[in-house]
Amino acid sequence: VLHLLRKYLGEYVHGLSTEALKISVWKGDVVLKDLQLKAEALNSLKLPITVKAGFLGSVTLKVPWKSLGKEPVVVLIDRVFVLAEPAQDDCSFTEQDKERIFEAKRRQIEEAELAMLEAKDKKKAKAESSPETNSWISSLIATIVGNLKISISNVHIRYEDQVSNQGHPFCSGITLAKLAAVTTDERGAETFDTSGALDKLRKSLQLQSFAVYHDSNCVAWKVNKGWGELSADEWSEIFEAGILESESKNGQLISRWAVGRQYLLCPVNGTLQYYRCGKQEKRDPNIPSQKMSLILNDVCMNVSEDQYCDGMKLLEGISRYRTRIEVSHFRPWVSVSEDAQAWWHYACQASLHQQNKMWYRLSWENVSRLCHLRRKYVQLYASFLQQVPRVENKEIREVEEELDAKVILLWRLLAHARVESARSKEVALERERARKSSWWSFGWGTATRESNPSIASEESQGVSDSPVPGRLTKEEWNKLNDLLRYDPLEEFSVLSDKEPPNMVQVALDATIRQSAARIVNNQKLEIMCGKFENLQVGLRLYPKSIHCDLKLKFYGLSAPEGSLIQSVSSEGKEHALSATFVHRPIGETIDWKLSATMAPCHVTVWMASFERCLQFLKRSNSVSPEVALETATVLQMKLEQVTRRAQEQFHLVLEEQSRFSLDIDLDAPKVRLPFKRIDCCGSSSQLLIDFGHFTLSTGNEDEADFQKASLYSRFYISGRDISAFFMDDLFDWADLPLSHLDSTYIMDKHEEYLTAKHLSKYFPILDKCGMSVVIDQIKLQHPSYPSTRISIQVPNLGLHFSPARYSRVMNLLAMLEEKGGRNDGVGGTNYRMGLTSLHPADLAGDARVLFWGGIGNSVAEWQPCWLVLAGSYLYILESKSSQTYQRSCSMSGRQVSEIPSASVGGSEFSLAISNRGFDLQKALESSSTVVLQFKDNNAKAEWMKSLVQATYKASAPPSICMPRDLSSDESEDELSQPEVLSEKENLSVLGSLIELRLLIYGKGEQEIDGVSEEKLLLELCADGGK
Repeated sequence: VLHLLRKYLGEYVHGLSTEALKISVWKGDVVLKDLQLKAEALNSLKLPITVKAGFLGSVTLKVPWKSLGKEPVVVLIDRVFVLAEPAQDDCSFTEQDKERIFEAKRRQIEEAELAMLEAKDKKKAKAESSPETNSWISSLIATIVGNLKISISNVHIRYEDQVSNQGHPFCSGITLAKLAAVTTDERGAETFDTSGALDKLRKSLQLQSFAVYHDSNCVAWKVNKGWGELSADEWSEIFEAGILESESKNGQLISRWAVGRQYLLCPVNGTLQYYRCGKQEKRDPNIPSQKMSLILNDVCMNVSEDQYCDGMKLLEGISRYRTRIEVSHFRPWVSVSEDAQAWWHYACQASLHQQNKMWYRLSWENVSRLCHLRRKYVQLYASFLQQVPRVENKEIREVEEELDAKVILLWRLLAHARVESARSKEVALERERARKSSWWSFGWGTATRESNPSIASEESQGVSDSPVPGRLTKEEWNKLNDLLRYDPLEEFSVLSDKEPPNMVQVALDATIRQSAARIVNNQKLEIMCGKFENLQVGLRLYPKSIHCDLKLKFYGLSAPEGSLIQSVSSEGKEHALSATFVHRPIGETIDWKLSATMAPCHVTVWMASFERCLQFLKRSNSVSPEVALETATVLQMKLEQVTRRAQEQFHLVLEEQSRFSLDIDLDAPKVRLPFKRIDCCGSSSQLLIDFGHFTLSTGNEDEADFQKASLYSRFYISGRDISAFFMDDLFDWADLPLSHLDSTYIMDKHEEYLTAKHLSKYFPILDKCGMSVVIDQIKLQHPSYPSTRISIQVPNLGLHFSPARYSRVMNLLAMLEEKGGRNDGVGGTNYRMGLTSLHPADLAGDARVLFWGGIGNSVAEWQPCWLVLAGSYLYILESKSSQTYQRSCSMSGRQVSEIPSASVGGSEFSLAISNRGFDLQKALESSSTVVLQFKDNNAKAEWMKSLVQATYKASAPPSICMPRDLSSDESEDELSQPEVLSEKENLSVLGSLIELRLLIYGKGEQEIDGVSEEKLLLELCADGGK
């Protein structure tokens, strides 16, 4: 107990007396009150923050020594108040700062070292202890720990920042009313369990009012005296405000210390129940050995525009801190005025470290120096371990200040192994001396030695296995391996292969009853609000199988204009989304299976809502361009990594011929896209698309041609009830009767309903239709079969065309082009680039880019630009001084080609960046190709070399081609040439259309509701198209 109190409290609070703790523990109660936190209490977070002031109200430890096995040990922590601020970014460090950083590092090393040594001693003690003693002690410890009662209440951690966002100070905080863990019975009531509480265990964890707030444009708290001089009541008055108090009618909290509090995460309440069966308890296969159930009631998040900007500025500071911390060991400990040359040396070393990081680490000089330091440190630390008493060694400290904590930990374990090896040899020598000095060995020692050759061989081996300076012996390696085998999760392993395969071992259930997330702009307008209800996630772990379930009752997304997305209940589908994944299903011959069902949802595309949301996100470009660029780059790289990883896993599943099953049944979205009609005095119209119903399943291989079937994995996609139409009247999918929402409704009744309600304003475009798609993906590449085969069959396709429909289509395209052109540049959304990027440019210079414009992008013209190549991305700017880039191009999966002057209208010194595998003519016709022109041949050659290197650095998409063995007559240069995709058949598509109907309308003589009636002029029919 004393050790734990000193370990977990001594590092964070002032004035902790060891003697007072010792006396209080044996009395049965430990009560520590009104403790001040240290400034380095948050150093373990490795963030640029420091504790300005901190207060720990009380720590109570109740140990009932007289009835230790009948009453619980209680730990109560109340009123944990922390006030933090940004760490000072001075140009110099004081000796106290240097000492504080080193102490935190050494404390981290000692904790890891102690954990490994304790784990080893625990294994040794467990093996040596007698069953009777071990059983009694284990039972007592199990009862004490299993009934441990812990309560943490009134926690408030506040961070005040006046410098990150100049002119806009902000304050963030975390509050917690209570977190309590108690032992419960079958009914959930608190109890004391004496039947081996660690064997059969029931625990309940209660979470009360956990919240996160962020107050924008909020000044720091000011008190009349120093924070260290405040009394306990004054600390409570300031920091307890808002933890449990409810809002008043005017929207402000009662206490003045919590006025204007803006919650990012509104107070959340939850319950966690844990149950573990006893080892001797008989259980049913459906009853898990361990079960954990988490329930969260209301999870509500709010983000305002000011909070978003403050967060971006805070991330910018953290990013800058992490970039600098990589080279912090180069940083001088004096100010710039004291030694400017040292700071210039630091700048050079930091730059070289970033550019040649791998070369610096793997240089021979550095490796040789580290080997010398390792031998020196191991010898010094081994001597230090054998000292009584232990005195701090300056040479050990100098090495630990320079190297990483993980390296020091490994070297300390080497020293421990050497010390243990030396001690074991000393014990063996003492035994030998004792045997020789006894009178019994006078008559029998020689005979025993001669009769037992193994003793002689062991002694000779011990002599020959003497340690070479700087080299570990075999015994020392064994000791080191014992230390490194420590696994923190080994004692908490819950899976066992000894039980039957149908026994549930672990069950995890998580439920969120209701959740919402809102985005609010500076005008207090709710830009977007997403919400869902009754989210249930379940996980069942079997000895060799994993079963995962996901259920969602309702989801929706809304904007000021109205609903954007809203799920709708339908017959036969209780949940909006339901999915089940099983890895290695029990009793089946497949490796995994996935089944999912999705109820229909109504989607309304309000362009104003999406434009307002984009403007909200673009605030990060003006507030923090560096973080915006870094975030965009990281997201793009992560997306490409996920895509490549998915492709690799998919092809790996096919190549390994894994057997899997897919069964997906979804009611596709019903989309409504409103727009204004330019040709009719701004009246409104809307395009409605019903994507119908789709199913996806895998096929079996019991087919006639077994050879072909075994080469492919087959997927069946079936779609029905797909339709589209224009409506000039107010209309919503919810207006349809409930029976019409069922996937079984027929086209005649659907059109009859629409025609009756909106006779003159209903313009069908696509009659209800369906399709059947069969996709065959090859498992192993075969020269006689394509990689992918797609077969599409459409039973009937009915299209409607008229001037009215054509006019509405053009109005819709004009609106989309207007909205897109307002936000997009040449190649997409403009992002702020920033003058200083975290990824330094590898090459930059001026050039000209080929831009396609005009109607239908049919006119090509050269435009001057400024190119920046950074890592695996090429950025195209309008000029060198531009703050935005017009287009970005990832070099992953790309190829760089020289363009003959005849192919680009006589322009010389041109390069094309296209998708890998395209020939030059296809590349020039592709919209994804970037065509560049340089001023001379030297600039072209320089960019050609850098761009090709960038393509090599970027990871290319995986190929599904079979690897070939390198024969003697094939060189590596020949095998490294990319395979031209156009030379072989990779994709085979077979489409068939049984019936096609094209209906063309014209204006009639009659008018209905002021609109000319349409009259069918021509109907074209075609059958059997392939």
